[in-house]
Amino acid sequence: MTKRKVIIDTDPGIDDALAIMAALQHPDLDVLGLTSVAGNKGIHFTTDNAARLLTLFESDIKVYRGATNDYLSLKAGKGERADEAGFVHGASGLGSVELPIDPVVYGERGAIDFILETIKAYPGEVDIIALGPVTNLALCLEKDLETMKQVRTIHSMGGGVHRGNRSPVAEFNYWFDPTAVDMLYTQLGPHVPIWMIGLDVTHQGITDLNDLTFMKMAGGELGELIFEMMQFYVNTYWHQNGYMGAVVHDLMAVIGYIYPEMYQEIHHANLRCVNDSVLAKGQCIVDLHNQFNWEKNAYIPMSANIRFYKEKIMAVLFGEEVAEDYKKRVKSMS
Repeated sequence: MTKRKVIIDTDPGIDDALAIMAALQHPDLDVLGLTSVAGNKGIHFTTDNAARLLTLFESDIKVYRGATNDYLSLKAGKGERADEAGFVHGASGLGSVELPIDPVVYGERGAIDFILETIKAYPGEVDIIALGPVTNLALCLEKDLETMKQVRTIHSMGGGVHRGNRSPVAEFNYWFDPTAVDMLYTQLGPHVPIWMIGLDVTHQGITDLNDLTFMKMAGGELGELIFEMMQFYVNTYWHQNGYMGAVVHDLMAVIGYIYPEMYQEIHHANLRCVNDSVLAKGQCIVDLHNQFNWEKNAYIPMSANIRFYKEKIMAVLFGEEVAEDYKKRVKSMS
């Protein structure tokens, strides 16, 4: 089987970390590189955290440093944006976990050049999984739209139709850079399949305390590491949402990319992102029912088979034997 060529654009982040772990370990994915972007943390942290994960898996993949701020701030010449979500992901962005870095994993090129050069090298073959703000992708569109039209698919974790987490109507990644989001869907969505993996579907997949305890008990050193990393995240979800567990948004985006049959309700619709309002900044305006006959530019899953999702998490992260044990032992709380 030919491996799928993937670029992961990311702002690690605890949920990014688990998503990257899954992508690096799946045998059918050829991860060509990671590109960092400011989001959950400033660019220094997100680049270093990506490097830490590559070092953990002794990978020969590299991370390429990307946008330091949102699109409009960059155009206005503003400096680096610092910490927007440390209260969710901890001081370093990876909870209380400390991981070493092998400097060899840092790429010499910038993220924009790497993305465009890679697409030119493999036209029609590269999928982009965007786990953070899509600023890098907007900058690529600005620099070379025709090359970006040769991307095979884009899977963006962000947005939401009926809910938000940064505000009542806006999800964090899309709130961080709504101009880049609107550029992505309006300029590229009519030409390239773009999947919005939003909060409506990710919040269905709570990784609960049964799941986390199983990872710790059955997942070896990696399971123990994930359990420790997730403690800060779980504590945040308890205080903010009352969940006994946490929503690992970006992990669902990766598992859904690998196994799209997981999604049970998919809409092909027009999507716009509000970037001209303080109150509604980052809100997704989605015509789910094609009432206005606007140009369709997004594929939006609204429900998923959550038991399937969790079983695939265990298989991808820890192997089929552990996944079979999970099926026998764990009855999900969600």
